[in-house]
Amino acid sequence: MRRLAILAAVFAASAIGAAEATPSDSGVDSSENVAALSDVDAVPSGNVTNAAGILRAATSIFPAEPVSLYGSLIVRRQSGVLVREIPFAMSLDWGASPPVADYTLMDGFGRTLSSARVTRTPSGASTLECLDSDGNPVPAPPLSAQILGTDITWLDITLAYLWWEDATLLEPETFKGSLCDVVEVRPPAPIKDCAAVRLWIDRKHAFLRQAEQIGPDGSRVRWMWVASVGKIGGRWMIRNLEVKRPGTGFQTKLHVDDLDTP
Repeated sequence: MRRLAILAAVFAASAIGAAEATPSDSGVDSSENVAALSDVDAVPSGNVTNAAGILRAATSIFPAEPVSLYGSLIVRRQSGVLVREIPFAMSLDWGASPPVADYTLMDGFGRTLSSARVTRTPSGASTLECLDSDGNPVPAPPLSAQILGTDITWLDITLAYLWWEDATLLEPETFKGSLCDVVEVRPPAPIKDCAAVRLWIDRKHAFLRQAEQIGPDGSRVRWMWVASVGKIGGRWMIRNLEVKRPGTGFQTKLHVDDLDTP
């Protein structure tokens, strides 16, 4: 189902910032193929004119069926030099009651480095439970915490902000040729370094194209963008998401290798 392909596209990211994406060799530029990714029974966000309705349209593409994703977090210097690669496995069940997602991060030999479970509450808040490499509970970091030294945070891979109720509709903007509704959402409880998240949602397809994390001083803390899409098992899905934090000299790619459904 292409609905599952869309989930793979957005589970981990908001394409943050207006930076230009560079297509990878394993995919094609996302601006040319968003229509292929949008064959879903979602309500186009252009049919609604308020922030809450636009967010509902964006989350309506998520399947109720469980889905598993496999890939790597790849950290490089701005020069392109590889710094670190972290394989991951994710099991998402947004149709459960309550909705849950399990994440496992591994080393190059497939051994678990850490794991986490995220549960979404009826209020739209997300709770995070973490285990160390031995399976022992450890204190959970804030959702804005970087994951194992990468630029990707728990906010990205949980998409928690799509369910925040404190939302304001801003002026529409264009992202890579697509007209987008821009919604600014604020967390239901304080989150370190995150006063708000600004989302760009494709007006025609109700597809999350980009977002940016806003700090307490109003500055942009991080940005991420959809870099490329490709086919896996006959399904169109986003293959690469790039994340960047100002001033670090590094860039993190979330690369999806495979998708599985029961």
